[in-house]
Amino acid sequence: MAFDPSFTGENGGEIRNVGSPEFFTEDFSAAVDYLGLLPSVDRNKIGAIGICGLSRMALTAATSDTRIKAIATTSMYDMSKSMSRGYKNSYTREQRQKIIEDLSQQRWDDAKSGNYELGLHEL
Repeated sequence: MAFDPSFTGENGGEIRNVGSPEFFTEDFSAAVDYLGLLPSVDRNKIGAIGICGLSRMALTAATSDTRIKAIATTSMYDMSKSMSRGYKNSYTREQRQKIIEDLSQQRWDDAKSGNYELGLHEL
């Protein structure tokens, strides 16, 4: 079974453009729920594969859901590090600090207006 994590891909519906480790981890257990209720599935042979950024969520799901009997992950690079330090550590300390300050200020602006800005912020 393959699935798009909540709020992404072809699953449709609203809310969109939300990255939530908690929801993405829950998606793996929800997939196990679905598979385990199929008469043709051996519940003792359900595994999970996490690809790229979802590798961490697959591992987290497997640590808290004993129904997941096997786990495999593949990830090209550390996405968290790439997001915070830029591709191949290209951001300077000053650039990283400016991004953090800009994003923090944007949260205040969004909270005040009740409108939440989507998109990338320039350096």
